[in-house]
Amino acid sequence: MALRKRLTEQDEDQLREWLGNPDAGFELLFKASTQGYNANTFHQHCNNKGPTVTVAYNATGWVFGGYASEPWTSRGAWFQAPDSFIFRLSNANKFDPLKIPANASLQHCLYDHQGHGPAFGAGHDFLAFNGAYGPNNGNFVTAGGYGHVGNTYGNGMGYNNNTLCGGNFNYFDVEVYSIGKRKKEEDDPKKKLPKLLPEGKDWRKLQWTDEERDRLKQQVGRYKPRPSLSVAQVNILLVGQVGSGKSSFFNSINSIYKGRVSSQAMTGSQPHSLTTRYRTYEVRGERDGESLCFRLCDTMGLEDANTGLDLDDLPYLLDGNVPDRYQFNPAANISPATPGFRNVTSLKDRTHCVVLALDICNISVMPQGTMDKIKTIYNKALKRGIPTVVLLTKVDKACEHVADDLTLVYRSRFILEKVQEISEKLGVPQYHIFPVQNYSWQSDLDSKIDILALSALLKILGFADDYLDEHYEALATENLARLNVKE
Repeated sequence: MALRKRLTEQDEDQLREWLGNPDAGFELLFKASTQGYNANTFHQHCNNKGPTVTVAYNATGWVFGGYASEPWTSRGAWFQAPDSFIFRLSNANKFDPLKIPANASLQHCLYDHQGHGPAFGAGHDFLAFNGAYGPNNGNFVTAGGYGHVGNTYGNGMGYNNNTLCGGNFNYFDVEVYSIGKRKKEEDDPKKKLPKLLPEGKDWRKLQWTDEERDRLKQQVGRYKPRPSLSVAQVNILLVGQVGSGKSSFFNSINSIYKGRVSSQAMTGSQPHSLTTRYRTYEVRGERDGESLCFRLCDTMGLEDANTGLDLDDLPYLLDGNVPDRYQFNPAANISPATPGFRNVTSLKDRTHCVVLALDICNISVMPQGTMDKIKTIYNKALKRGIPTVVLLTKVDKACEHVADDLTLVYRSRFILEKVQEISEKLGVPQYHIFPVQNYSWQSDLDSKIDILALSALLKILGFADDYLDEHYEALATENLARLNVKE
């Protein structure tokens, strides 16, 4: 199976600058999330490959690692490699590069032992992993990694583990790259295509004015379900991997109507789900005003087979049996014995649209087991006739053009390719897939973020209406049949 690298073009350009080699290319030799955090496997794939770069991706969004200026060979000892350095590329999902040179105890630059993964410095300043751990399948793992920055690297410079990686050695992935010659763009067919579609050729049309933002906000605020069905608010079930941004989507919508960036739902970058209760969040048009006619129902994040949202609980969430603020319990599934369990539900209690929040940056490297879980959720909703929408989050992290200007999201070829990829993998129609950027680091509202979120929410409400319309027509048919029987 071909390995898919996580290193971005921006990361590669920064490494080229530090290496002083604008023609450097990076070939992925080893990927721990797929091949396991196994020292023997690392040496099998990376020994005698010349200088290498180790890149770690941790649970809180830091990207960091080390450059080994000499090859790994399983020497069984420390050795001198003074051109080596450790580095940080991203700080909590923000590009924030820092190079930390080797400036003390240079005989301990690298520790090259068959029982250890990449190890930098005495102490060690940074040990990626050791021992033998299996693949982590989209979850987070420590794998024996640790650091003591300041021994060999950055000695006396005031740097520490917090500087390097926020003090977090729980990994989403660790990759090792060899350094060769950069592939010429004309040799790569993907590079021949411009990254942006021509101006005016957006693959979806959207207005980016303040007036459009106000129009969308008013349109969502005025939304009401069909009154004859006695459904005052539609229920939108938010499901996604840990860290995918499902809770942040509620916070973004809530922020728009509060007039400030809000964090009512707990969010952050952690190895396990911060959402431990089932919450049916309402949004108010004004601080003391009435709730709008929808609820965003937040669930526990998807993790591995033994933690996170249990798919056996999903039917009860879809059918409206679960009360607000239900505490998820990994030791006991939801059942009729659950406190507050609704034994009898009606249309107003049920889920009217399912929203799958997926981190667009992880789609191509998502473990098959995780993708299978998401497919199961989609199929369970489909069997009940419940429409499903996909939110592709963190689009600003996926495309440098979109990071600079969110209005280019529908001109980005990369974003379009990801929409097509997830549509093919899940079977969800492309017009049910919407890219969004949630509020994460911003302290003030941004009309472009609002427009993208509101336009997606408006489509979600439309699909929920389709579900209600189907029930209205079925009810009308049933009533007509009863009249005919009476006649």
